[in-house]
Amino acid sequence: MTDQAAAEAPGIRVRFLAESHVDTPYLRQGTADLEVGVVDSTAPEVHVETLHEDRMVGVVRAGHPLLEGELTPERFAADADHLIVSRRGKLHGPVDTRLAELGLERRVVGTVGTFPASLFVLRDTDLVGLISLWSVPLAHSLGLVTFDVPLQLPGLAVGLAWHPRHDADPAHAWLRACVRELPAEGMSAGPG
Repeated sequence: MTDQAAAEAPGIRVRFLAESHVDTPYLRQGTADLEVGVVDSTAPEVHVETLHEDRMVGVVRAGHPLLEGELTPERFAADADHLIVSRRGKLHGPVDTRLAELGLERRVVGTVGTFPASLFVLRDTDLVGLISLWSVPLAHSLGLVTFDVPLQLPGLAVGLAWHPRHDADPAHAWLRACVRELPAEGMSAGPG
């Protein structure tokens, strides 16, 4: 998107905001113009457009013991400590719900606020984490290994959200079009 922005909109400035640990109406307030990712906004006036379905994969350092042998739900839960990504610091998520349905429980030893931050922790520890397929190229560039999680996990609807005041704004429409092109580029790699 950076090359496209430089060519099509010289002088444009893009500011990326971190998600807050509390729910803040950034779109309604005008603090942010566009939300990209797994959109959890429930504000009725916010437009949400799903771009694609993503899924979670496991991620560990190269040579991690969990990569050897058949990976069962039992081994996934019991043979390693886990790191969760949660902007609110939660120690429980959809993986834990699915494990509980199988009578299993994993050891979650910590949380971090973002998926990229988790990769740096995972790279230097024996912890197990999760990332979306869209993040696999970043994980691989850091020398991490991804794998299919041996559980049926819910999909992730990745999309855009914006306030209707931007519907007729040509610059905003251009930005949305640029972002719509990103998932296809980022989805080229899978676990491995």
